[in-house]
Amino acid sequence: MSHEILGRLRDSLLELDKRAVLEVARGIVDGREGVSAEAAVDVLADALRTVGTLFQEGEWFVSELVYSGEIAEAALALLTPHLQAGAGPSLGTLVVGTVAGDLHDLGKNIFCSYAATAGFEVIDLGTDVSGESFARAAEEHRPLALGVSCLLTVSAGGIVEVIEELERRGMRGGLKLIIGGAAMTEEFAREIGVDAFAPDAVTGTEQIREWSGA
Repeated sequence: MSHEILGRLRDSLLELDKRAVLEVARGIVDGREGVSAEAAVDVLADALRTVGTLFQEGEWFVSELVYSGEIAEAALALLTPHLQAGAGPSLGTLVVGTVAGDLHDLGKNIFCSYAATAGFEVIDLGTDVSGESFARAAEEHRPLALGVSCLLTVSAGGIVEVIEELERRGMRGGLKLIIGGAAMTEEFAREIGVDAFAPDAVTGTEQIREWSGA
């Protein structure tokens, strides 16, 4: 029975059936399905990896990627409070934000949803985040990685400011830095010396999963 419930959860997400996903999630939370919240979260994470593959292969488009992330986020909000204490340890902490001068947050929010579902603790700094604010958050939370989103070319210099601030505080060497967003490219990432470029939320999450050793 539990296999059937988890299969329905996965299939409903891949069918973009939000109502069905939340119905299954509520049944799990209420104890009616005999399935643990941990198992449900694992299934959601696996389904989102499939979504990422569909997107990368051109079978799904941005609108489907966005909506699937929203559905998973809503289900995760129901399930997370019911995870057993000490079960499913965090893969690590991530600090994420959109660079100073840029108020766009859609891509960042999708990434945060994917990373949280994958098992990371995500500290979302929001938009228009200064280099100093990124560095302060890195000092406070000691994350596995720092994720910087940038959708505007005119704001790209703000990422260099983040790097400079981290270096000034002696933090750059021990901190992985990943960038993403419409204004970002692999070439720019190499040029400024960050650790990785994420063309989409799924790729970024998988890269950080590799860093975590999970």
